[in-house]
Amino acid sequence: MTHSIVSRAFIGAVLLTIAAVSGARAADVKDGWKVACPFDAAKALLAVECGRLKLPENTDAPAGRSVEIAFMIVHPRRNIDPEHPVLYLAGGPGSPLLVYAEALVADPQVLDIVVDRDWVFLDTRGTGRSLPMLRCPKADDYLKRVQLCRDTLIKDGVDLAQYNSMRSARDIEALRKALSVKQWNLWGLSYGSRLAFAVARDFPASVHAIVHDGPSYPEGREIVDDLRGTEAAIGKLLAKCASDATCAARYPDLRARFLAALPRLRQQPLKVGDGKIDDHEAVQYIRGYLFTGDPALLERRVQLVLAYMDAAARADAKTLQQVKHDMPEENEDAYAAIPVEGWYDMALNLSVECNEQRPFETVADYREAASKSEIVRAMFGKDMGQEDFQVCALWPSGRADPSRKTHIAYDGPQLLFSGELDASLSGLSGERIAALYPNARNVVFKNAVHGEVQLEDLPPKTVDPYRKCALTLARQFLADPKAALDTRCAETRTLRLVP
Repeated sequence: MTHSIVSRAFIGAVLLTIAAVSGARAADVKDGWKVACPFDAAKALLAVECGRLKLPENTDAPAGRSVEIAFMIVHPRRNIDPEHPVLYLAGGPGSPLLVYAEALVADPQVLDIVVDRDWVFLDTRGTGRSLPMLRCPKADDYLKRVQLCRDTLIKDGVDLAQYNSMRSARDIEALRKALSVKQWNLWGLSYGSRLAFAVARDFPASVHAIVHDGPSYPEGREIVDDLRGTEAAIGKLLAKCASDATCAARYPDLRARFLAALPRLRQQPLKVGDGKIDDHEAVQYIRGYLFTGDPALLERRVQLVLAYMDAAARADAKTLQQVKHDMPEENEDAYAAIPVEGWYDMALNLSVECNEQRPFETVADYREAASKSEIVRAMFGKDMGQEDFQVCALWPSGRADPSRKTHIAYDGPQLLFSGELDASLSGLSGERIAALYPNARNVVFKNAVHGEVQLEDLPPKTVDPYRKCALTLARQFLADPKAALDTRCAETRTLRLVP
């Protein structure tokens, strides 16, 4: 990618086939193997190129089975820094990206994203348009589905131990060499933040800077930290209610009443409609509507979450049912026509998590965390997370070397975006990463949830001011990582807690 702007007439695609050697070092690129983009590129508002990178499934045995990594380059109208493009890394693990990026390039909002440097989007191995696609057939029972998925993929010749962050990091390095990129600016959303750290661990000289959007870091305790993040977000929301005169009058002493209700719901679930709500169901419901979603729906969701907590504290089944009825949902109709390449890849998620997270956690860890918090205990549910270990016992993902869970000695610049009400590990991780790395800055977005620039999604119909804020801050940071940033735009969202 030594050029800066491609002619508007050249909106095509390049097929890059790389003969890789051990360690994912790429050989000569065979130019001229061109294919059309798998969408109508003529509708793109910026010049695009699409490609496929053929690499060994197991980079330690390059003569064996291959994988293909699908990617797309989007070029700005004016490129101020051809040597340092942005590589956007999706979340999950298991979330595809390209189908949504393909929709984005035909939407005017792409002009707010790809402004002054190239952006590269890819489906990491096992996801989206990359091959093989690690999808799981449906089954009524979860464990049976895992077994069926495992058996189907193994029968197809897939080595499930080759689909993890270390392998994806090697793919990314091979892609960098194939495109003649000097250094990446990595933008990692959620799990993509953890993958960005994996690239920085193995190929630090290939990384110019990192933007962590919904941060995650490798040495964190994923499950425990995730549930502690839920507890922190609920705590912040309850504190906002207590300090707001109208909310405090509507829901007096809500924190104490809700926490006292959780053990009661655990012992005696509340009948609501045709089902029952116990402590696990209640806290999972709250987490789901604080984790992520359309910012235009956030205020109403927060109002209903508070009403839900109050109703749970009062054992008011009628109000709980009404809240569920009134809760605004995302527009599912917009996703009806999404092709299979845009579906979540459960098998990739299992391979990553069972390789690099579950082997370093125990049920004893979970029980200790639960003993210190009613909310964390409720989140674990009756089985205390044991199903995760049962699943991983069935999944031949291999076990990451313990060194993959240690601190990364990366001294490059990092910018972190954390949502104040993000009910996941990312809020806590943002603070932790900023403390661990001297060149890291954490920007907390007031009254925001998970991920400020979500691209593995259809382009939103509404323009979110925080999305523009994050893009502006990131653009300034990438242009000059040492310059001061005016972060006041991240403090502007207000929430009316009571309708």
